[in-house]
Amino acid sequence: MVDQQKRDSMDLFANAITAFFFKNKRFLTTLRWVVLGLFLYAIFLGISVPDKAHNSFTTTLFWSLFWPLFMVVTLSTFGRLFCGICPHAFVGKYLSKIGLNKTPPKWLKQPLIGVLLLFFGWWTVYYIYPPAFRTPLSTALFFTVMSIVAFIFFFVYKEMSYCKYICPIGTLTRSFSKVSFTWLGTYEQSCQSCKTFDCSKACSYNLKPFAFNKKASMDDCTLCMDCAQVCESVSFKVTKPSSSLFQKFQSSTAEVWAILLITAAITITMSFHHALSRVAISDSYVWVQAGAWLQASIGIEGLDYVGFSALVLAVICTVGLAGGGIFIASKLLDTNFKSAFYTLSYAFIPIFIIGGLSHTYEFFFVHHYSNIVNGFIQGFHLGIEPVAPLATKADTWTHIFGVMNYIAVIWALLIMAKRITFFEATRLKKMLAFSFASLLILFYLGLNLYRGYAFATYGAKKGGHNHGASTKELFQSVPKDKAVLMQESTSGVVCGMNLSRFYKTNHYASLNGEMRQYCSLHCLAEELMVKKLPLTDIHVVDVTSLQFVDAHKAHYVVGSRIKGTMSPKSKYAFASMEDAKTFASKNGGEIKTFDEAVTIVLEDFKQ
Repeated sequence: MVDQQKRDSMDLFANAITAFFFKNKRFLTTLRWVVLGLFLYAIFLGISVPDKAHNSFTTTLFWSLFWPLFMVVTLSTFGRLFCGICPHAFVGKYLSKIGLNKTPPKWLKQPLIGVLLLFFGWWTVYYIYPPAFRTPLSTALFFTVMSIVAFIFFFVYKEMSYCKYICPIGTLTRSFSKVSFTWLGTYEQSCQSCKTFDCSKACSYNLKPFAFNKKASMDDCTLCMDCAQVCESVSFKVTKPSSSLFQKFQSSTAEVWAILLITAAITITMSFHHALSRVAISDSYVWVQAGAWLQASIGIEGLDYVGFSALVLAVICTVGLAGGGIFIASKLLDTNFKSAFYTLSYAFIPIFIIGGLSHTYEFFFVHHYSNIVNGFIQGFHLGIEPVAPLATKADTWTHIFGVMNYIAVIWALLIMAKRITFFEATRLKKMLAFSFASLLILFYLGLNLYRGYAFATYGAKKGGHNHGASTKELFQSVPKDKAVLMQESTSGVVCGMNLSRFYKTNHYASLNGEMRQYCSLHCLAEELMVKKLPLTDIHVVDVTSLQFVDAHKAHYVVGSRIKGTMSPKSKYAFASMEDAKTFASKNGGEIKTFDEAVTIVLEDFKQ
């Protein structure tokens, strides 16, 4: 053990402020207790207050704050900081000390288990049935089950086996944290005379921090900093970004498949399904056509067949381009395919983790900031006014974050160029091998370029996503020149759907003097009742005159046979009670006031 250490200027432990945040035992312990408290409170609230209208805190904590905001941002910068404060690991260390300390069976010591659980248990379900984890109750039950499994593993098996093998995000964070610009290691000269190995003894994962530098790998290190608190020789340095990816290290099968499957499930699938499916010609895309065919063949209501088709195609493209390109590269390099595949695939890391920052940063301004703040206001009954988003989809300045997609491409190509040099071959063969091994990176670049071209050339599909549904004109549609717009954007501020296509259900309201227009009462209610924004001057389109009228004086026909917008129950408003009765007698439905209609809309958020 070393009691005193002269530290480099790049060592974050050398600065009193950064050392406090990254090393101070009291601060880190307090932070873990706070995170554990929030975690347990969110689960409790999700079960006791299961509808989103009265509890947005549970979904906000898990799906806005923890993921993707904190997770993606920290992985790409400081590394596995989330694992260091993870509630499961925090409790797990105590359970391991009093547990059975058994060695996991060989079949269980497979980090690929966690990767597959994440891919099939989360992302596949997400694309097939999007509402699965969106409610407070489903979110709470999901993390309750995960916690029970985790705590059983911690108690039964030694060395934090759950984190190493079963945790769905364990291998993911270990893989993608390699792109960060920090490194935990030790001062080699101080370690040479060490005879106690206290840093290793303090590690709950049975790791050897003094070997990290030599191996160019931090193994399963979660940055819990237990080792740094017992030995001053441990360092946490700012390094060149992705420094380990420019060096040779022992590759991991599970890490490589985590890279490929998560890149396919998030980056590529969302490019297909959440971006290109909004292009006006999206019905001609193969995944949309395949989704329409599946919907016609299977016909189970509520499933997203286009999302599933996009996921399958994304996996085929990702694995096919990565594997096929590297196979050709291995022949050019005259090396074993397996060796080339598990060496070169690490170059794909920036596609997701750096490219993902584009979406993460934009969504922070458009959604996550207000969701997080308002979620905490509601969850803890704070007596302060809800906040509005920092930006809307109509604010073009948020598109600046799209540059992260191209930084990801450049960074991935640089890593690939370096890792190609690990093989012995002529310069010409290495250049050719680089071209083929980079096919997935170039495909990702092409997707980004094509997305910009497609929207500029064909425009956005009316109504945004239709998930393979027919594009025939809807009852609520009107020609663009008939739609009255109270804002510059032609898209609804919440969902981004085309306002003229859903005009007969349009609402508008004022937020601190700014007009905000919504495609439906559903979207208005989300901001008014769920996010608790102080909306005033609420108006709705009168179906008869197509003019906006005071929503509180309007007569809503709820539950007619005419399909509604964003909600299972249609809601159409009329300025005249006589017009409302005529519509209801012809199409069914009940006549309600604005407040009654909003109460019915809130049922949408309980599903």
